[in-house]
Amino acid sequence: MTLSPIASFAGAIPASQIPKRSTRQVDLSIQTERESLAKSKDRAVTQRNWLIFRAATLWDGDQRDRAETLALKLKKQPGQVVARLKTTYHGCLFLMERWAYLISKVSSDKFGGELSSANRVKALCLLGIPPDEWDDDESVISTDMISREDKDWHLQAQNHLKAIFTRERNRLVDLSKVLEAHNKEIQAKAMLGEFFDSEVTLNKAEREVARGERQLKALEKERLSAVHDEPEDEPDHPQDPASSEPTAADPTFQPNPLR
Repeated sequence: MTLSPIASFAGAIPASQIPKRSTRQVDLSIQTERESLAKSKDRAVTQRNWLIFRAATLWDGDQRDRAETLALKLKKQPGQVVARLKTTYHGCLFLMERWAYLISKVSSDKFGGELSSANRVKALCLLGIPPDEWDDDESVISTDMISREDKDWHLQAQNHLKAIFTRERNRLVDLSKVLEAHNKEIQAKAMLGEFFDSEVTLNKAEREVARGERQLKALEKERLSAVHDEPEDEPDHPQDPASSEPTAADPTFQPNPLR
């Protein structure tokens, strides 16, 4: 956006010392600002139309990408990330898939009674347990309470872990049913051009529009002040020739000697 000298210098010198501009100078600034504002409005409209298009055609993929992007922080902040994922339908789907993966691992015939270190970390993250508690032998997924002397200890461990993982997944299934309706409602609003509060690019474009409108309003106010302060031009009236030329003497005029 183009800033007027008044806006540019306001923080540098006192307002009383800022030279006032002529109406012509202000008019040029107004023209430039209007052109800039028109471009900002075009960008905002284009961005909103693009988001509407994506809401109608690519909604599920975009929401899935958001969930996966958030999940990248799962190891560092498991509690906060899991809590946020549980607030969206696609976040729940993401967590359900991860639990289903772990269930398949402990249900396999090759399961030896203990999770691999990698799968153990995945389970702890999905449970929202912070990293500083991962080495706790009393964690919910620990199988140390099962005696290794039992012939079927690995089967007991398998059932123990499978029950935990299945319980967590079932909770997410119930939650996803509630969030699915909310997800459809949000998508419907997005298709109408609403509910884009979290769209950084659109918000930036619309802030530019708002800033331009404020600047244009300030320039128009400055122009009114400039018009008021400019001296009025004196009217250029042609002089009456009859009033400027000397009057010719009347030859018939006779002066009165008595006067």
